[in-house]
Amino acid sequence: MGLNTKKILIILLTMIIILIITINTAGYVTWSELTNADLTPTQSIPSIPSTNTPTSSLTAQPTSNLKSLETDTLRIGAFNIQVFGTSKASKPEVMDNIADIIRTYDIVAIQEIRDKSQTALPALVDEVNGDGSAFDYVVSERLGRTSSMEQYAYLYDTGTVELAGTAETYPEPEGTDPFHREPYIASFRALSGDFDATFIVIHTDPDEATEEINALSDVLAYVRGANPDEPDIVVMGDLNADGSYFDEDGPCTLRCSDYFWCIDNGMDTTTSSTDCTYDRIIITDSMEQYFSGDAGVYRFDTEYGLSEDETKAVSDHYPVYMVFSVGEDVRAGN
Repeated sequence: MGLNTKKILIILLTMIIILIITINTAGYVTWSELTNADLTPTQSIPSIPSTNTPTSSLTAQPTSNLKSLETDTLRIGAFNIQVFGTSKASKPEVMDNIADIIRTYDIVAIQEIRDKSQTALPALVDEVNGDGSAFDYVVSERLGRTSSMEQYAYLYDTGTVELAGTAETYPEPEGTDPFHREPYIASFRALSGDFDATFIVIHTDPDEATEEINALSDVLAYVRGANPDEPDIVVMGDLNADGSYFDEDGPCTLRCSDYFWCIDNGMDTTTSSTDCTYDRIIITDSMEQYFSGDAGVYRFDTEYGLSEDETKAVSDHYPVYMVFSVGEDVRAGN
């Protein structure tokens, strides 16, 4: 190798060393650092909100699991908490999970409250409001034909909705007894927008689910008679509307063009190994203009990372939900 060649190599090596020092000093990462980087969640690419809208306002598609922070939607639903009383209320982890679930709603109809002491529900509302939320509630009298009586309750976010009028238990016509636990009726209006509706919650008796579901048409007639100016009605709750209790494809007084079943037959509302759509939300056709198209089952076990035992400690049912649009110009169709 000649002298000139050696000089050239020395110059090249010197330039490479200077370049490496310059890169490190400037703060560039090396290949080793890049390949061994710890990509924490804060370094992930933020998701882009979907702009897709349903092709039909009467096509239920579960798309959201949380209450919107926007003021132009309301998330309503129903939840059978399964034998909710002092025993369940004494378990902090269970109460914490139930409270988290309730906070995802603007209005939620609770079923299967079994508590002679009448202390479990107030304790739950206190738990819900423990984070600064402002939920209130109305509760029915204890209902049932046996010693195992139950209550219904509507829990609602006073920051988004208000109770309109007085809640009441359906007064069965004299000489009749169509329901083991008479439906509980309450009306609410949104604090912004033009939304208001009457809600009917029911927990049917499994052995007479078909008869009780068909009898709901009389409850709807009662609501319309009591308030002819309110066409918007929501029926929801644990209807036991599946399995051996109810033929999903059979005749039913609420299976017609006047009503839309937001929770369809393909949704599993049970936390056990069964696959049944016991819990439902049914709306009158007048509410089509409000329905966002978003309705489904809230899988709180997946959302909160609960084990099977932790999930069943909360309930044997998943809560169901739907989302209404409540903008100022909904009625006008703009």
